[in-house]
Amino acid sequence: MYEVTMPKLSDSMEEGKIIEWRVAEGDAVSEGDVLAEVESDKAVMELECFQAGVVAQIKHGDESEVHVGEVIALIAAEGAAETGEVTTKTQSPPAKARRAAAGHEEPQEQRKEAGGEPERKKATTKAPPRQALGAARHKEEKAEPARPAVRTPGSAIAPISPYAKKLAAERGIDVTTIAGTGPGGRIVAKDIEALGRTPAPKAPKPRPDEDLPALDVTDDEADVLDMPFRLKTQALRVTHSKHLIPHFYLTRGADVTKLLQRREELKEKFGATVTHLVAYACVRALVDVPDANRSYDRGKIIKWKGVNLGIAVATDKGLTVAVVRNAQDLSFEQLVGRAKELVERARAGRLSADERSHASFTITNLGMFDVEHFEPIINPPSSITLGVASALPATIVRNGQIFIGREMKFSASCDHRIIDGVTGATFLSRLVELLEHPDELLG
Repeated sequence: MYEVTMPKLSDSMEEGKIIEWRVAEGDAVSEGDVLAEVESDKAVMELECFQAGVVAQIKHGDESEVHVGEVIALIAAEGAAETGEVTTKTQSPPAKARRAAAGHEEPQEQRKEAGGEPERKKATTKAPPRQALGAARHKEEKAEPARPAVRTPGSAIAPISPYAKKLAAERGIDVTTIAGTGPGGRIVAKDIEALGRTPAPKAPKPRPDEDLPALDVTDDEADVLDMPFRLKTQALRVTHSKHLIPHFYLTRGADVTKLLQRREELKEKFGATVTHLVAYACVRALVDVPDANRSYDRGKIIKWKGVNLGIAVATDKGLTVAVVRNAQDLSFEQLVGRAKELVERARAGRLSADERSHASFTITNLGMFDVEHFEPIINPPSSITLGVASALPATIVRNGQIFIGREMKFSASCDHRIIDGVTGATFLSRLVELLEHPDELLG
């Protein structure tokens, strides 16, 4: 029996919504078939099948909101339904798929001890990357493995591998009561898995607004509507970000008079907008100030090897962030084309997991609304989110002379756990320098 779980489709996703099942109980399915449409906090994705079989049970119906990792359907192996020999057995997705969905590599020892390397290699050759990213995460439990021996009281505690220790802690297993089957009696992962215990279900995280008093509103005063799933998730994310990340803010003005003089030329040649110019300048500045292109993660420093540029996009279902991966490798023309494509996909709700994850830096532009200045909330894992205001008429002092020009304000919201004032100010200085000298920026 294969368990289909709610996949983690973005860095920030904690629960998903099943929009519509494409299959029904009793339907035969093949590897790669679309099982359902699932909405994450940023887009709607097709949930694909990794194992051929028959849909035995659908645990959560249409419009259900389900926590990541929770089982949403069961698929019986081919032929098992007819014979009645249904064994609870699942198969994990290819290692590449797990790493892409989780955003990190699996520990080498974990891969060795799981004992399933040949099966994962086989699955990797079958499932294309798109399937891997959008597919359910299936877990493998070996059928009736040999159970480890029970330890005798007073005997020395057996050595244990780090991964086995982690599994035991997750499953509430007392490792002092078992003997290992590994070299020298070492307790390894298969010894823990053989005990057949599963982790206790995690209690849902409390909503950040649960402690606030509810509004007592009558029908005569207002219409009370259910919040759309994506907008509700957005509200939770910004609340978590503001409460958990220590924000500080830096603001600089840039004389963009010369830059805007080239706007029509660039628009005609590349279809470029001011957002594209600012985005390109940010990428160049991050390359020159790499300490601004880092993230904080549970006491660790993430030094990104490339600039994954996040661009905030307003959609009819709320705000989302499209990610231009490895933007440092793109020319200005290529960046314009890629950004336009991602914005269109974001507004259609069709961004892939790869196009939504791991933004190392985020920009949000309100310049089209004549906004003088604003301070955005940080979009994790970005350590800096840059608020771009309007290019407004201003008095500019240049070489001791006063001119009437155009000034644009930039406000960097910085994560003080990983970005200090000097790093943030150095980045902003380089950004302003590039924008005020468009010949250097564009070549």
